[in-house]
Amino acid sequence: EFMLCPLGSSDKFVRIVENQLLVQSRDEALGVAFQEFFQAAKFSLWWLPEVNNMCRLRARETAGQGMEGGINVSFTFEAGQEEDDSIESACELSADQDMKRCNLIVSASPFSQGAYRFEGAFWPGRYMAYRSPEQLRMAGKVDEGNDVADFVLVDFSAAYKFMTTSEVLKGAVDSQGGAEGGYVKLSDLRADLQVRLYFQQMLGSAVWNNKDFETFFEGHYEEWDFDAKKSRVRMRPDGPLMRQAAKASKVAINGASQSPMDVDGGAGSTAGTASPEPSGLGETLSTSNSQAATVKLLLDANGDDLAHLSH
Repeated sequence: EFMLCPLGSSDKFVRIVENQLLVQSRDEALGVAFQEFFQAAKFSLWWLPEVNNMCRLRARETAGQGMEGGINVSFTFEAGQEEDDSIESACELSADQDMKRCNLIVSASPFSQGAYRFEGAFWPGRYMAYRSPEQLRMAGKVDEGNDVADFVLVDFSAAYKFMTTSEVLKGAVDSQGGAEGGYVKLSDLRADLQVRLYFQQMLGSAVWNNKDFETFFEGHYEEWDFDAKKSRVRMRPDGPLMRQAAKASKVAINGASQSPMDVDGGAGSTAGTASPEPSGLGETLSTSNSQAATVKLLLDANGDDLAHLSH
């Protein structure tokens, strides 16, 4: 699984937003929490045997690994439009498996090593392209000044690098019992495993001292309510972090019975979904031998797993 990033825009990702394909940075998706942002940016390739480098680009969570189908990036051209490069199509999401609408040929970018282009398999010369500010098009004639036809496939574990410090601290506050707006001691926050991993592996430094945290919270007063006298902090009840949490909870409740990941057990299946023992995630993290592995474990963990991490 990977994220699609237009070449030259390392902070922008192709995302699924209300069944549309948009190219956004985190700053452009205001009010969208970290996990919500990047879960909508996961894609995978389904390779087709008929032609070398032919594939379908599909939303990662709509098909199981090694299984055909799912929701594909698709486009629409009509017969007779092959030679008219002025005609283009919006890139959309569709369960249609029509090869003329969703088969792509992947080729290396002529400009940058490690970047790739996606050409319509039955529409030579038409490439998937990002057009500012947020459009994804299948263009017959790429405008060199406004369109970007080259994309970098970024490993999903790299998403953790785009997590803000406040989001990391929010996860730690949640696990320390402050999810509903309660205060958490600064000493407990500094000792939290998530916080230590973030500073060590992402920032490459030691965890801040109390004075550093005090300065941070005062500079982000709209998100945090810091009690200097008792050296404790909480998420501001009317602040953006609490609003994001309420929104995420509502989305999770409304979408629980419609999860596209129920591909193995079917809708409503509970087989194989038992939660691990409280110490399971902590033990797994302690034996992780790489940053990428650690990041993936944290991204995939649910709230209960994180709440039971040892400190």
